[in-house]
Amino acid sequence: MAYSGGLDTTAALHWLKRVRGLKVVALSLNIGQGGDFDEVGQRAIEAGADAVHAIDRRRTFIKQYCFKALKAGARYESAYYLSAALSRPLIATEMVTLAREEGARFVAHGAPPKGNDQFRFECAVAALDPELECIAPMREWDLNTREQVIGYLQQNRLPQGAGAERNYSSDRNLWGVRSSAGELEDPNVPAPEYVYQITADPVKAPDEPEEIEIRFHQGEPVGLNGKKYQAVELVEELQTIAARHGVGRVDTIEDRILGFKSREVYEAPAAHVLHLAHDELETLTLDAETMELKPLLSARYAKLIYDSQWFTKLREGLDAFFRETQEYVSGTVRIQLFKGAARVLSRHSEFSIYDSAASRRHMQGGIPAASVAGYLELRRLNQLTHAFKQRPKL
Repeated sequence: MAYSGGLDTTAALHWLKRVRGLKVVALSLNIGQGGDFDEVGQRAIEAGADAVHAIDRRRTFIKQYCFKALKAGARYESAYYLSAALSRPLIATEMVTLAREEGARFVAHGAPPKGNDQFRFECAVAALDPELECIAPMREWDLNTREQVIGYLQQNRLPQGAGAERNYSSDRNLWGVRSSAGELEDPNVPAPEYVYQITADPVKAPDEPEEIEIRFHQGEPVGLNGKKYQAVELVEELQTIAARHGVGRVDTIEDRILGFKSREVYEAPAAHVLHLAHDELETLTLDAETMELKPLLSARYAKLIYDSQWFTKLREGLDAFFRETQEYVSGTVRIQLFKGAARVLSRHSEFSIYDSAASRRHMQGGIPAASVAGYLELRRLNQLTHAFKQRPKL
C-alpha cells in the first residue's frame, strides 16, 4: 500500500486489515514532503501494517520526472507545475516493484473517489503489471466526509498525525504544494493565509529585491549563484530563496480528469523560477520554428501527465523530441525576486543565435538590401492576391 501517513491512508490501512483481512506492507517514499519518516513508519505499524518500507527517491523524482517536465515546459492549463501528478507514476513504480518482491496479489492507495490520483495510480499499475489488482478503500467504505474518517480513527484509537485539524486537503513534495477542498471550495473567497505552507506572504516578504543566477546545461539546471549543485540540493536551495520572497503562488480553477472544475491553490517557488529561467534561455537558443511548435506539444505533454498517461508511447515520443530541442539550451539567466514576483534581468549562452548586429534597425547587417526586397515581395504576394482576387467580389 502507498502510505503517506495522513488521515486517509492511515484509516485505509487499518480498514484493509480489519475489513478485508489482508496482510499489509506499507510503502512510504521520501520525495521532499518533509516530516519525520520514523514517525510515519511508526504510525503505519500502529495502524496495523505488517511491514514498512521507507525509501528516499528525491533524486529520482527530480531528475526523471520533474526535470523532464521542465525541459518540456509542461504546465497544466498554464498554471499547475504538476507536482503531485508527476509523483504518482514514481510511487506506482515503486509500489509494483515492492509488490513483486513481496509476492503480493494486490496494491492499494488512499485516493478519494472523485480525485485525479486514483486514475494515476491505477493506470500506472495496469501499465506496469496488469496481473496486480488495485484496491481503493475510499471507493468501497462508507466514510464519506473528513469528519467521518477522523471519527473512524478516534474510534479505533489510531494516530492522526500532523494536519488533522485542517479542513482542506494537501499534498506536498520537493516540486511544490497542492491544496484544495474544504475552505478553498468557494472560488469567490480568497485563500486564507494559513493555507500557504512554504511561501512567505508577498506583502510581508523582504523589502529589498534579491538577484540570483541559474546555470543550465542542455536544459537542466546545474548551478546556482556561481556554485555547482546536484539536482535535489539545487531545488531545495532555490525553493528556500524564492519562498522567502513569496514567489510561486498560484490560485486557479482547473479542469479535473472527471470533467468538473476544481479550485486549487499551489505553491511552487523553485519550479516557477526554473521554468521562467528555462523558457527565457530557450528564446536565446531555439529557432523560430521550434519556438512556435514547442508550446503546442508542451500543453499536450502536461495533459498526458495530468490525465494519468505517463506510461504511454506518446509521452516517450514527446520526451525524445524535447530532449533533442535541449541540445544547446545551456547558459545562465539572472532573475530578480521581489514581493512575490520573479523578473528576468539578463540571459547568456555560448550557443545563442541572437545576432545583435543583424537586429539593429538602422544598420543593414549581413543581409543584402536586394535580398530583403525580394523576401518582402514574397510576403506581399499573399496580401496582393487577396486584394485583387477576393475583395472586389465582396
